[in-house]
Amino acid sequence: MSGRAAGEPGVDEAITDAVADQPHPPRWLRPARDWVMARPGGSIIWRGAVAVIGLAVVAGGLLLIPLPGPGWAIVFLGLAVWATEFVWAQRLLRFARRTLRGWTDWLKRQPWWVQGAAGLVGLLFLAGLAYLAWRFVKG
Repeated sequence: MSGRAAGEPGVDEAITDAVADQPHPPRWLRPARDWVMARPGGSIIWRGAVAVIGLAVVAGGLLLIPLPGPGWAIVFLGLAVWATEFVWAQRLLRFARRTLRGWTDWLKRQPWWVQGAAGLVGLLFLAGLAYLAWRFVKG
Protein backbone atom coordinates (compact mmCIF):
# COMPACT_ATOMS: atom_id res chain seq x y z
CA MET A 1 0.00 0.00 0.00
CA SER A 2 1.41 3.38 -0.98
CA GLY A 3 1.38 6.41 1.28
CA ARG A 4 -0.53 8.65 -1.12
CA ALA A 5 -4.22 9.27 -1.72
CA ALA A 6 -6.02 8.00 -4.79
CA GLY A 7 -5.60 10.38 -7.72
CA GLU A 8 -2.57 12.07 -6.15
CA PRO A 9 0.44 12.10 -8.49
CA GLY A 10 3.32 9.87 -7.51
CA VAL A 11 6.99 10.77 -7.47
CA ASP A 12 7.54 9.57 -11.04
CA GLU A 13 4.69 11.72 -12.38
CA ALA A 14 5.89 14.76 -10.41
CA ILE A 15 9.43 14.36 -11.77
CA THR A 16 8.12 13.95 -15.33
CA ASP A 17 5.98 17.09 -14.97
CA ALA A 18 8.90 19.07 -13.53
CA VAL A 19 11.23 17.99 -16.34
CA ALA A 20 8.58 18.74 -18.97
CA ASP A 21 8.34 22.31 -17.67
CA GLN A 22 12.08 22.94 -17.93
CA PRO A 23 12.93 25.24 -20.83
CA HIS A 24 15.26 23.74 -23.37
CA PRO A 25 16.79 25.32 -26.46
CA PRO A 26 16.82 23.47 -29.76
CA ARG A 27 19.59 20.91 -30.20
CA TRP A 28 21.49 23.03 -32.74
CA LEU A 29 21.69 25.95 -30.26
CA ARG A 30 22.88 23.96 -27.24
CA PRO A 31 26.66 24.13 -27.96
CA ALA A 32 26.52 27.94 -28.15
CA ARG A 33 24.34 28.12 -25.03
CA ASP A 34 26.65 25.79 -23.12
CA TRP A 35 29.70 27.84 -24.19
CA VAL A 36 28.12 31.11 -22.98
CA MET A 37 26.81 29.53 -19.77
CA ALA A 38 30.31 28.26 -18.90
CA ARG A 39 31.57 31.87 -18.72
CA PRO A 40 31.27 34.06 -15.62
CA GLY A 41 27.93 35.82 -15.79
CA GLY A 42 27.01 33.74 -18.83
CA SER A 43 23.62 32.77 -17.46
CA ILE A 44 22.58 36.41 -17.08
CA ILE A 45 23.97 37.35 -20.48
CA TRP A 46 22.27 34.42 -22.23
CA ARG A 47 18.89 34.95 -20.58
CA GLY A 48 19.11 38.69 -21.22
CA ALA A 49 19.88 38.11 -24.89
CA VAL A 50 16.99 35.64 -25.22
CA ALA A 51 14.67 38.13 -23.50
CA VAL A 52 15.67 41.01 -25.80
CA ILE A 53 15.54 38.93 -29.01
CA GLY A 54 12.18 37.44 -28.04
CA LEU A 55 10.83 40.90 -27.20
CA ALA A 56 11.95 42.27 -30.57
CA VAL A 57 10.31 39.38 -32.44
CA VAL A 58 7.05 39.60 -30.45
CA ALA A 59 6.90 43.40 -30.82
CA GLY A 60 7.50 43.12 -34.57
CA GLY A 61 4.77 40.50 -34.83
CA LEU A 62 2.32 42.65 -32.86
CA LEU A 63 3.00 45.57 -35.20
CA LEU A 64 2.32 43.33 -38.21
CA ILE A 65 -0.95 41.83 -36.93
CA PRO A 66 -3.21 44.45 -38.55
CA LEU A 67 -1.43 44.08 -41.88
CA PRO A 68 -1.88 41.21 -44.29
CA GLY A 69 0.77 38.65 -43.60
CA PRO A 70 2.16 36.45 -40.88
CA GLY A 71 1.74 38.75 -37.84
CA TRP A 72 0.44 36.09 -35.46
CA ALA A 73 2.98 33.56 -36.70
CA ILE A 74 5.75 36.01 -35.82
CA VAL A 75 4.27 36.53 -32.34
CA PHE A 76 4.25 32.74 -31.85
CA LEU A 77 7.86 32.63 -33.06
CA GLY A 78 8.82 35.23 -30.45
CA LEU A 79 7.07 33.17 -27.76
CA ALA A 80 9.01 30.13 -28.96
CA VAL A 81 12.26 32.09 -28.58
CA TRP A 82 11.32 33.04 -25.02
CA ALA A 83 10.20 29.45 -24.30
CA THR A 84 13.77 28.23 -24.79
CA GLU A 85 14.72 29.89 -21.48
CA PHE A 86 11.59 30.91 -19.57
CA VAL A 87 9.03 28.48 -18.12
CA TRP A 88 6.24 31.09 -18.16
CA ALA A 89 6.70 31.55 -21.92
CA GLN A 90 6.67 27.79 -22.43
CA ARG A 91 3.35 27.55 -20.59
CA LEU A 92 1.91 30.55 -22.47
CA LEU A 93 2.97 29.08 -25.80
CA ARG A 94 1.42 25.73 -24.89
CA PHE A 95 -1.84 27.49 -23.88
CA ALA A 96 -1.88 29.57 -27.08
CA ARG A 97 -1.33 26.51 -29.28
CA ARG A 98 -4.06 24.59 -27.47
CA THR A 99 -6.49 27.52 -27.77
CA LEU A 100 -5.74 28.10 -31.45
CA ARG A 101 -6.11 24.38 -32.19
CA GLY A 102 -9.45 24.32 -30.36
CA TRP A 103 -10.70 27.35 -32.27
CA THR A 104 -9.71 25.98 -35.68
CA ASP A 105 -11.13 22.53 -34.88
CA TRP A 106 -14.42 24.14 -33.82
CA LEU A 107 -14.53 26.32 -36.94
CA LYS A 108 -13.87 23.32 -39.22
CA ARG A 109 -16.94 21.56 -37.78
CA GLN A 110 -19.23 24.50 -38.55
CA PRO A 111 -21.33 24.91 -41.69
CA TRP A 112 -19.86 26.89 -44.57
CA TRP A 113 -21.89 29.99 -43.75
CA VAL A 114 -20.47 30.16 -40.19
CA GLN A 115 -16.96 29.78 -41.59
CA GLY A 116 -17.71 32.54 -44.12
CA ALA A 117 -19.13 34.80 -41.40
CA ALA A 118 -16.02 34.29 -39.28
CA GLY A 119 -13.86 35.20 -42.27
CA LEU A 120 -15.99 38.25 -42.97
CA VAL A 121 -15.72 39.42 -39.34
CA GLY A 122 -11.94 39.05 -39.60
CA LEU A 123 -11.83 41.06 -42.82
CA LEU A 124 -14.07 43.77 -41.35
CA PHE A 125 -11.79 43.95 -38.31
CA LEU A 126 -8.74 44.38 -40.57
CA ALA A 127 -10.58 47.00 -42.63
CA GLY A 128 -11.45 48.89 -39.44
CA LEU A 129 -7.84 48.82 -38.28
CA ALA A 130 -6.66 49.97 -41.71
CA TYR A 131 -9.19 52.83 -41.64
CA LEU A 132 -8.08 53.90 -38.16
CA ALA A 133 -4.43 53.74 -39.17
CA TRP A 134 -5.13 55.79 -42.31
CA ARG A 135 -7.25 58.28 -40.39
CA PHE A 136 -4.82 58.92 -37.53
CA VAL A 137 -1.49 58.45 -39.29
CA LYS A 138 -2.53 60.77 -42.09
CA GLY A 139 -2.85 63.48 -39.47
